[in-house]
Order: sequence, then C-alpha cells, then structure tokens
Amino acid sequence: MSVWTMTPSSRATPRRTSPSVFVVVLGSLAAGGCGLGGAAQEAPVDPAGPIAGMAAVSGTVDAPRPFQAAQVYLRNVDKAIGYMVFTDAGRFRAVALLPGRYEVRVEAPGLASEVETLVLAAGDAAELTASLRDSADAGVSTGGRVSASYDEIYPPGPGRVVAEEVCMACHGQNFLSTRPSSEGGWRTRIDHMVGSALLDRDARSYAEGLLGGRPSAFRFSRQDRADLLAYLVEHFGPDSTPRVVRTDRPMPLDEAVLGTAMYIEYYLPPDPPGQGVNAPEYADLTVPFAGRRVGQDVRFDADGNVWLTDRGYPHRLVKLDPRTGEQTDYELPDPDNGIHDVLVDRDGIVWTAEHEGATPSQVKRLLGFNPRTEAWEYQIPMDPEHVVRNTDKWLQSLAVDSKGNIYVGWIMGGALSKWDRATNEVSVFRLPTSQAIAYGVVADRDDNIWIAQWSGGKLAKFDTTANQWTEFTPPTFPAQVRRLNVDAQNNVWAGIWAAGKRPGALARLDQTTGRFTEWAIPQQNAQPYDVMADADGHIWFADSPMPDRAAALGRFDPRDETFTFYPRPQFSADTPKIQVTRDGAVWYSPRGSRDLPAIGVLYPDMDRITTLGAYYLNGPPGYAFTVAGR
Repeated sequence: MSVWTMTPSSRATPRRTSPSVFVVVLGSLAAGGCGLGGAAQEAPVDPAGPIAGMAAVSGTVDAPRPFQAAQVYLRNVDKAIGYMVFTDAGRFRAVALLPGRYEVRVEAPGLASEVETLVLAAGDAAELTASLRDSADAGVSTGGRVSASYDEIYPPGPGRVVAEEVCMACHGQNFLSTRPSSEGGWRTRIDHMVGSALLDRDARSYAEGLLGGRPSAFRFSRQDRADLLAYLVEHFGPDSTPRVVRTDRPMPLDEAVLGTAMYIEYYLPPDPPGQGVNAPEYADLTVPFAGRRVGQDVRFDADGNVWLTDRGYPHRLVKLDPRTGEQTDYELPDPDNGIHDVLVDRDGIVWTAEHEGATPSQVKRLLGFNPRTEAWEYQIPMDPEHVVRNTDKWLQSLAVDSKGNIYVGWIMGGALSKWDRATNEVSVFRLPTSQAIAYGVVADRDDNIWIAQWSGGKLAKFDTTANQWTEFTPPTFPAQVRRLNVDAQNNVWAGIWAAGKRPGALARLDQTTGRFTEWAIPQQNAQPYDVMADADGHIWFADSPMPDRAAALGRFDPRDETFTFYPRPQFSADTPKIQVTRDGAVWYSPRGSRDLPAIGVLYPDMDRITTLGAYYLNGPPGYAFTVAGR
C-alpha cells in the first residue's frame, strides 16, 4: 500500500494512492521545517529570497531503475499556474511558489508518480518524497505512429536527394512520411508548391508557388520533379503506414544545470460557454486556430507586465501580471482579421499587425493599443497605395527604430511597410528577392531593419536612410530561417532548420566583416525558431518538438561553443517566439498546446529570481543595445 503522510500541522489534503509513494512534510520557515523519517536533513529552502509572501518545496525522488533529470510538476489549482523543476541526483526544489492548493506529480521517461495534493501558505517550506513506478505513458509519445530509423523511412535514391534539399528544408523530416497519398495526391501537393494554378489567380498562402521555376531559391527542375514524384509514390503511397523518424540520439541533458532551473506557466483561462472561442459567431469557422485559445508572441512593458497575442477567435491581446497571475484580455478592433506578433514601444503603446484571419483578402492594418486609456488609438492601413499586388496579403512581424517609426513585414506579399510617426505616412518597400517571405523583422543599433527570408534562408538588410536593400546569404543555403535577432555587439543571429541528415545550426553575421559563422546544433533534427541574446552574451533559441522528443529551449555560449538544453513542461507544444529579461529569464508561449495554452517562463537559475516581473535590460522594445534618440 502506498503512503501519504503529514504532520498534524500540515495543510495538505490526504489521499490514498496506488501504486506510487508520495510523502509530504510541511513546515513553516519560522519553525525551521520538519524531519523526514530519519534521513539527513538539509536547511529549509528560502521560498523566494527577497520576494515576500511565497512558499517553497523541496524533496527526493526514487525509482526502481536509474533516471536522469526527472520532471517535477507542481500545479497551483487556485490560480491556474504550473511550475516545473528537474531533479539532480534524485533531489529537487522549487521556489517563489504562490500560496494555494497544489497538485504534484513526477515524470521521467517510462516512469511516473501518482498525482498528490497539498496546500501551501505564505512562508511554508514543504519537503516531499516521491517513488516512481513504471508507466508506459510517461516521457515520450509518437501519437500512435510507427517509428523507424531515418534510412529505413527514406531509402537512398535520386528522389531522396530532392526531398532533403527542397522539401525537408522547410517541412522537416516527418512531413512527407506521415502523409501517405496516391500518385494523384502527390501530384496535387507538388502542383501547389510549383504554383500550377497561379496562371489564373493569386497565391492563397505564402508557400504556394515557392518552387515556381526560375525565381525559386531551390533547385527544382523537371527531372527533380519526376524523381521526387516517383520516390514519394514508391515509399509513401496510399497503402503505406504513416511513420516518423525515430530519435536515435537523445537530447543532451546536463542534470546539474537543470537542477537549478524552474519553469512557470500561467494558463490562459478557458472561455465560458457561449463566450469567446465558444461564441456562436465562431462556431462554424474552419480556419486554423478556431475553437481554442492560441498564444503566439510575448513582450514586456516598462512595468514588468507580459503582453501576449492570442490567435484564437476572437483575436485578443492578453496582459499578464506575473507577480499575481492576473490576466486581462483586450479584443482586437476586428477580432477575426488576424493577429501574430506584438511589440511594446518606449511610450508604452502595444503594437500588433493584422495577419491572415478569417478574411485573408481584407485590408490589413497596424494596430496600436494604449494601456492607459485601454483603447485602440491607432488603426493604420499598411498598404494604402496597393503596392503589394496580391489579392491576399498578410502582415506579421514588427520592429521600431530610434525615432519611433514602426516597420512591419508582409509575410504574404514580400514587402516591408514603414509607418512614419512624425508624418503619419505609410511607405511600402518590396523585398529584392522574388517570392520572398518576410518571417521576422528586427532593428539594429544603426536603425537598419533586418528581415529573415523564410523562402530560401537569406537575411535582408534595409537601410532606412537610403531606403536601400542588401542581402546576405549564409553558408547553409537554401534553408529555412524563420526568425533573427541582433546582439549587443550588433551581430545578427538566426536559426537554420535541419533538413534530412543535414544538422540544424545557429548562424551569426558579423556586420563589421560581413562574414557568417555557423555552429551545428547537437540535437537530432533541430528546428531552431526564434533567437535572442541575454545580458551575459548567451544566445537562446526555441527548438520545436519531434514526435518522440520534447520541445525545448536551447542556450548557446559563443565563448566556449557549448549548447545546453532545457526540455519544456509541455512535451509536444511548439513555441515559435521567445523574449529574455534583464535577469536572464526566457519567456514564451506554448502555441501548439491544445489543452493548456499559456504564457510561460524559464528561470535558468531559480536562485537569481528577485522579482516575478519581466523587465528588459534596456527597457522596451527589448533590444540588446541602448536605443538612442527620443
């Protein structure tokens, strides 16, 4: 029989469980804590250092077989906040816990504990002991699909070369193998990428026509098409079983480093019946993200609040006060016309731009929200002269220069729009590469605007003084580059996705020399998304999950060229965007989560937590360098 015991003064709720063992002893910091069954005791953990009114938990985890960096989940059910820490040599601790009722569980690959409950008050320090048992559901999942080695799924042949150099550069190694189809089905898919229908209409997605012959960054001749089609029909025909590539090299983990880390996720509250995503006007929507809340991008204001774009319907901004967990929603002026990135300028205005939405052909605007008045004070059409000639055109990423001018990239449209703050005029500048997909827009310290071109992998610089473009091609080309950022030395960083057996990489462009340096990421099929430097010069990146490998945040140290990985609490939820505080905390939103949409943060060293507020090193908009000017 399993055991759940406590001292008479404990606030925990007893519950009989089976088959794992979970023991909790609760004590107050003032009383010095309570002992555990004759085991040697450590000093009580300070729950939050200088943060008053918090609680702490520490403890031990054992199991019938060896494990490494088990994940300890502590969920505050009163405030809908989740915490996750890792074990180091079987020990764990968590600090800065808001008081309330908690559910606690522990997982490691193939091992799990039962869920137990306890109540923490301000100043409490709980000591827990958990015993793990075998669990087929813990740690990894392929969604019921067969897994096999890369070479088993993709046998050598001319078509594999095309798939690796063209298809996998954008789609990754599991896209083709999980979508069996007939020859006609594969022809239709290839026709979409080639743009066979574009003689009669404009493209309806930013990837349609990406392989359209001579303008393409990817080599894709008629022979390539024939080889690819034959290969796909042979190996991924209608009778083939959907398969995923098995991760043969586990994520490298440094248990000692992970033992000091802590995640917090502030869950987005579900909408009541008949409201929000459950409102009748959204019941029949069939567009992406309908019917659920979907966090995308996060930014911080000067007061330590975190702002999030929610791409569910209705679209809204979410303001989180991480010190209390309180959230406030603000619907967009047109709540079904699209949303993606967010930006907070130095005046505190929260900017976002309209994306695809339920009406892709509708006019897309730059929107500015004033938190002081709680009003959308700016609604600016960003292509008033119809310079972008597509029927469907969508805005996405934003940047602000030292004069307060806002720049927005057309992810569907291949252009950059500028709103001039002084004149209130909008200018539109087409990207120099045909079919360019602007996926990420940032400013450097010289007021140049940089764009990652998803369609091939170039980086484009826009000189805002001369209105002149310069493109830079990294050594790995063509490739998928979705985001970029600038460090304190004005170097430009971007992540490059893996393609087949070609590893993913981080690329740095030194603006003083014009030279690229690339570092291969020691993670099988790495898919580095957003990148950002911290105050210590580390480069952080979000790495997308694989079917049998957790989503993670990665950290690269350019000084010793080492990588460190931090598996995220939600195993399979991708995270496109990150932001880093002055104290080194990394904020994100698990966009791919269907059950627990949230605003999340990783504290790489919980002992450095001095506030739960989120502050930039140099204030909004969050650049690694000091912004001169206004």
